[in-house]
Amino acid sequence: MFDFILRNTPKIIDNFIVRKIEPDDGYDCYEIYSESKKVVLAGNSNLSLAMAYYRYLNEFCNVIITSGDYDISYIATTPLPEEKITHTVKQKVRARTSYEMFSLEGNYWGFDRWEKEIDFMAMHGINTALQPVGFDGVLYRTLREIGMAEEFCVEFSSGPAFLMRQLTGNVAAMNSVNSKEYLERKIYIGKKITEREKHLGITPVFPAIMPSVPFSLRKKYIKMDIFKAPMWHNLPPIFLIKPENAFFSVFNKKFLEIQRDLLGETHSYIVEPLYDNDRKGYNSHLVSLGEALEELFEEFDTEAVCYTHMSAVNEDFFKKASPDRFVIINDSDEENPTFLKDKNHLVAIKGNRYGRTGLCGDVDKVCRNPYAISGCEKLLGTAIELDTFSENPLYCTAVLEAIKTDEAFDADELVKTFAKKRYRTDAFADEIIRLKNLCYNTDDCAGSIICARPSTKLRHTAPFDTIERKYDFKELYGIAKSILDSEATKNDKMRLDIVSFVRQFLSEFAYPVYITATEFFKEQNVRNYEQASNLFLEICEDMDRILRTQESTNLSTVYERSHELGNNKEEMQSIDLNFLMYHTIWGPFDRSILYDTAWFELGGMVKDFYAQRWFMYFRALAAYFDNPKKLKDFSRKQPLDRHDYRCSYQHKRLAQFENNFLENYIPRKDGICEEDTIEVAKEIIAKYSEVINQF
Repeated sequence: MFDFILRNTPKIIDNFIVRKIEPDDGYDCYEIYSESKKVVLAGNSNLSLAMAYYRYLNEFCNVIITSGDYDISYIATTPLPEEKITHTVKQKVRARTSYEMFSLEGNYWGFDRWEKEIDFMAMHGINTALQPVGFDGVLYRTLREIGMAEEFCVEFSSGPAFLMRQLTGNVAAMNSVNSKEYLERKIYIGKKITEREKHLGITPVFPAIMPSVPFSLRKKYIKMDIFKAPMWHNLPPIFLIKPENAFFSVFNKKFLEIQRDLLGETHSYIVEPLYDNDRKGYNSHLVSLGEALEELFEEFDTEAVCYTHMSAVNEDFFKKASPDRFVIINDSDEENPTFLKDKNHLVAIKGNRYGRTGLCGDVDKVCRNPYAISGCEKLLGTAIELDTFSENPLYCTAVLEAIKTDEAFDADELVKTFAKKRYRTDAFADEIIRLKNLCYNTDDCAGSIICARPSTKLRHTAPFDTIERKYDFKELYGIAKSILDSEATKNDKMRLDIVSFVRQFLSEFAYPVYITATEFFKEQNVRNYEQASNLFLEICEDMDRILRTQESTNLSTVYERSHELGNNKEEMQSIDLNFLMYHTIWGPFDRSILYDTAWFELGGMVKDFYAQRWFMYFRALAAYFDNPKKLKDFSRKQPLDRHDYRCSYQHKRLAQFENNFLENYIPRKDGICEEDTIEVAKEIIAKYSEVINQF
């Protein structure tokens, strides 16, 4: 435990005493008190000690950590607690189970960054964590073991942006890095992650089976029975071994053995039979799979616990599988579905879908605590499914608090405490409460019009969001202006957050400007159209400008961080393509349905990608000004309630631009951190003080 303290706060390492205590009636617990002029941290495990350590830093050093990318090494003093603090954590399972977190960030990290992430999880009491790092290497080794050619085995694992969708059985061999050395590095990092998590009391959750197999296996094993899974969003189909076939057990047992040898031992697994897919017509497959998994674990690991999402299974899955073997993650919108009444389960708290940069998440709902509301005996705890902790620190704070208690807690008090500790002042508490009531009151993520693929008839920025605004952007303007008028804006965290507030205001303001410009086009009002379209592009320029005042809010910064695991030019190029595809068209190149799934308002991204698409849009509209009815830039076919990717001449031109961007993008570092955040924010707020009243 002293190594843990040394990594995070080396200046105060000698000011602590660490002690072990017994669990509280089987639950994790900790104590904090003073003795001999030192701070005593007492806990029943390393994880409880990590929670005690963070609780101490939070209450006595005003530390608040909402992301694994943190630095608290500056702390040099340790105030002594006057009274003993005790706490028992009644939720038995506090899990972290987001797939997209790995596609967005985790699959690009080396161990140094993972070390901080694991410490972050331990401090917040997360005791169960999805751990697929190295899965691609395990898959490669398994295919080699069963006799597939090395070149083919290397290509079968998807690249870092799409590997998780291979784990969930949606794709295979998508944008592979195509390097044996890369896969071996992933195995090495995965093993170190597993060892560190287990040392700190975090249970790693490994894939339970090979999610798909190469169709060519049938040539080598003629008795193998393979079937084609449902095609997922225009992507090539994958192939599965029928669970009732003997090869299912043989190959998956081999996979589990190799996984254990390479990454370490665990008794926790995850399986997603038909994740994010239509299960209609696959009931018999789910019955067979449940039975086959039960037999596989009886043979390989009798202590196995297997997690799965409610959206991936149904009652048929449990006809021949023991419910006690499985823990269902309730990712539905129902609080207590009938399906779960006799099954162990976790309530999922979702948010920051695909890492999108909008301010969202229902803070009041989280503070009511979904775990406390349920009252179901089979509810074991909470699964955090935030796709990133880098956005929305207020919402993240509420979520991380909810997993450590079995009761509801006051949202406004949480916000006041958050504001005081994050900004080191009481000056902004009222404004942040207003922000909570305005932006953090819904689970829906309202799409950014700036990140939307331009069209005269827009329904969604991205899949699973909405364009409709839930509040008046002028109220957000007032909050930002009130904060900027304060003398306390020198705090670094407030400077970073003011970027988010101004960015959000500009994003919201751009929507009525887009509506107005499009209406002026249809009315053939040339002068007003030019003014409105120019204003929209100017908003994009100003957004890019404010984002460039902070290093962390720029595409080039995130882009460069993704290179850590690349060792040569070929690997780098493949990793770059993975990164850029995830942030733009997703794929496939010519017929994407998931385009703009992960939209990001980042410096450079706004100016070089989104604004360029809008410039093309407004120029296209100008060409049709004499007869607006001739313009066709939308489709009758609406996959995922959005336009078909190449539905019109205008959309085909956008596709060409997007593909050119993927091939030729070079990060722009010019201008980053050259202007002062607060001064730029004040200029922008003053600039739009009158014009916003026109919309």
